Amino acid sequence: MGVLSAVLYFFSQHPFLSFPVCLLLGGLLVWWRENLLWLVAAFLLGTFNIVAGQMVNAAFLNAVGERGTGVIVRSEETSSRLNEQSIWRYEAIVHTRDGRDVETTLFTHTVSLWPLRNEIQVPGVNQVFELKYVPGYPRNIVILTESSAHGQARQRLAAREVVEVAERKYRFSRSNAAFEQDYRQAMHAFIQANDGDPNQQVAVARYRRQLRELDASLPP
Repeated sequence: MGVLSAVLYFFSQHPFLSFPVCLLLGGLLVWWRENLLWLVAAFLLGTFNIVAGQMVNAAFLNAVGERGTGVIVRSEETSSRLNEQSIWRYEAIVHTRDGRDVETTLFTHTVSLWPLRNEIQVPGVNQVFELKYVPGYPRNIVILTESSAHGQARQRLAAREVVEVAERKYRFSRSNAAFEQDYRQAMHAFIQANDGDPNQQVAVARYRRQLRELDASLPP
């Protein structure tokens, strides 16, 4: 597993460098097997890796990896850009189950996260996070966002954002019955989903109070 993890680490962390590597391997297979389909397969593999290499790596590590913890000790903005956004480089320490500390490097455009989402959730500097790794190659990690404090905090913000959007619509047009209904439903759903979460008790109490105020404003 360690060798496979190292290979996936290379392909996921260096997607554009991996493309010519795939073509080279495909060319060697064409020369050996005398079949051009190997080159076509290598081209498709290299293209797929550019798009989804880190996702495959994340799924692999989540399926077979062991749990550990990590921390970002340094972050810096690089001169490279992707989709008009700066790429950040992170230096991290991985603490393995057997007590080892392993240094590794992460980049915003290649970091492996689980669960898979269309957003990048890299922890802040000095913020401990949960991860998985293969013991034979612990430099290759997947960050478990839902088990880590930074990911849980973002989930709480996202849950409150749904209610706040509905509230803004209602405050803008209080006479709009649809806006009021959406606002009520958003608060009820939040309370039901987060009533037992100690980190959300302030918001839960606030939304309960606002529901009572809405009920009190109804005509007799």
